[in-house]
Order: sequence, then C-alpha cells, then structure tokens
Amino acid sequence: MRNIALSLSLAVGLVSAPALAFPWMVKHDYQSCAVCHVDPSGAGQLTPYGRAQSDVLLQWKLKKPSPEEAQEPSPATRFLWFLDLPEFLNLSGNFRAGALIPIGSTVRPLFMAADLYGTVKVDRFVFHATTGLGLRNVGPAAILPQCGGDTACNAQWIAREFWAGATFADESVMVRAGRMFIPFGLRNNEHFMWVRDTTGTDTNLDQQVGVAASYNGEKLRGEVMGLLGNYQLGPDAYRERGYSAFAEYALASKVFLGVSSLITAARADPLFQLPQVRHAHGMTFRWSPTEPLAILAEANFLAWQQPGRIDRLGFAALVQGDYELMQGLHLIASLEGQHTGQGERGPSFGGWVSAAWYVLPHVELRFDTIIRRITRQAPDPASTGVTLLAQLHFFL
Repeated sequence: MRNIALSLSLAVGLVSAPALAFPWMVKHDYQSCAVCHVDPSGAGQLTPYGRAQSDVLLQWKLKKPSPEEAQEPSPATRFLWFLDLPEFLNLSGNFRAGALIPIGSTVRPLFMAADLYGTVKVDRFVFHATTGLGLRNVGPAAILPQCGGDTACNAQWIAREFWAGATFADESVMVRAGRMFIPFGLRNNEHFMWVRDTTGTDTNLDQQVGVAASYNGEKLRGEVMGLLGNYQLGPDAYRERGYSAFAEYALASKVFLGVSSLITAARADPLFQLPQVRHAHGMTFRWSPTEPLAILAEANFLAWQQPGRIDRLGFAALVQGDYELMQGLHLIASLEGQHTGQGERGPSFGGWVSAAWYVLPHVELRFDTIIRRITRQAPDPASTGVTLLAQLHFFL
C-alpha cells in the first residue's frame, strides 16, 4: 500500500507535464535561455532559433555532425515538421503521454499534456498564449469546467500562460504582464521533484498572474515578478500575493551561480484556513566540466509563517548529473531531499536514474526509475517506494 501511495503522489504531479526546459544546455555554452525560448527565463515554447538548435544539438545522431553540417538544421524543424509560418507568428504544439509503473502494483496510463502555443511578435511587442486539454482535475490551469473537492472532471479546457510584453535595450530587457511561470530556481524537466513541489514553482501547475521584468546580458541574467495570484482558482483568500526573483551570473566559462527568493502571503491556507506567509530562498549551480557532462544543483531554505510566529521550517535540495553518451542519448542521475517541517522525524530522500533519447526531430523517449524514502510523523514508520515512469513526448 505504501508503494501505491507514493506512486499516486507522483501521478498527481504527472497528469500535466508540458514544459520543455534543459538547464544542462550549459554544456553547449548557453547561459541565457532567452535565445531559445519565448519566455526570457526559459521553459515552454521554443523560438524558431530554439527549434533549429533542438535539431542541431538535441536530435539523436550516430555520428557527431561537422561544424558545417551543424549549421544546417533539418527542414523538419518547421511547425508540424513541414509548415512555414510568417515571420511574426510562432506556433507550436506539445503532446506527452506515458505510463506509471509502481513496483508491485498496477500500471497507470498517463495523459500528461496536449497543448498549443502561439506567439505574435510585432516590432518590440510580444503576445503569447497557450491553450489545451487536461484530464483528471488539472486544477490550477483549468478554465472550464471548474472541478475539485467532490466534483471530478474527465476533461478540462486549460490555459497555462497568457501574457503581453515589450522588449527594450536590444531585446536584453523584457517587461511582461499576464499569467506566467514563476522565476525561481532551475527550470528542470522533472517538474514534480521536491525543489519544484515544495517551493510552489512548478512550470506545469504553479503559474501566477503578475508583472515581471527580465534581463539577459553577457554574464548576468535574471527576472523579478510581482505575484498577484492565480485567478483560475478561488476563493480569493487562497490566492498568494508577493514577489519572486531569480538571478544567475557566469563565474567562468560553463560555470554559473544563481540565487532565488520568494515571499508570498495568502489570507487563508486551504488546510487550516489561517493566514500564511510562505518563504523560499536558495541558490542554484550549473557547471559543465567536459562537453558531455553537466552538473546541476539547487538548495532552498523554506519557511511557513502564521500570524505572530514561524510555523514551520524546511528545505528542498537537488543534485543532478546529465551525461550525453552520444548526441541525443542522455543518461541522468539525480539525488533529492526535502523536509517540510510538519513534524517528520527527519528528511525524506529520493534518487532517480533516467535515460532520455531524442530519437527523431521533436520526439523524445524517456525512462525514469524513481526511488523515494518518505519520513513521516511518529509513530508512523518511514516508507520506501520504487516507481518506473515511461514517457513519449512530441514537441511540434
């Protein structure tokens, strides 16, 4: 039963997993995410340049292409593999499905994402929106129907992002307003890892309405966002308001150090109906000692504050190594830990062994083995679960 419970907690995070983010691109001398992503801090829709680089640098090739060959991306980098779009319009799609296989339990099919992205860029002005289909109470991103509690939904119309912005200073600065990803920590692909879950900065579930300003320079990049809440959820008392900020600096070639900070306040938390202030402050590290290898790390201090007192203290941390055996075939090892301050007798730990294969243009096969040991409040014993996860991902 414990393995089943652990697997179900993973499934909750996996019912929606659309964002494409590769912090390990540091191995290819990419510090800034803005050149390849519409969002200036990374993840989500690729720019036309990003689509070309996904073909040149990500797609599986038995032989590493020569510098001349690397300059010529495949025609399949176009939308739907063959459609040319006008220069001002960027359309793309995202579909992800898979299976969760708890050891000792039944296989659970997963429908994770079916989204369409659209971006219009006119001069310095950028307009971006996503829409799609979600299954089984995707909650925070849902527009219609509204489900939750005793009401279950098989399908919902969702919108994860919609924002308008303008660029300045030769496009190194962007100011935006709308529903966006929260700037905090690593925008890694494993969206339900504890560094994303406990900080409330998952790119699938935790978008917020707000106003943001970003900067992408030669050595420094960062973004600050004023959080106004998720208006696709209610009542208003549950909506968190505050700020989130992230900055990263290039210490040397392929060595980057970042800092993150987030403070939000809500008039009521869903569990105890009490006002709550939430803190998350931490650091990130990205390093590529050799071209095939990237090492990523994130460590966050967490605090939950109720009126007049600090209610809980905790942490969430991740260390990950990504090794590219050959172009397009990655082996990934991750260690994670967390403590939520809810009376556990110690921290919980997890380990991941993963393989990602970018077998065709815009097609990824991924397999994860996930082991998590969850520490609970006394007198409940700690529980350990092993889960296999298989995914097929098309990013059109």
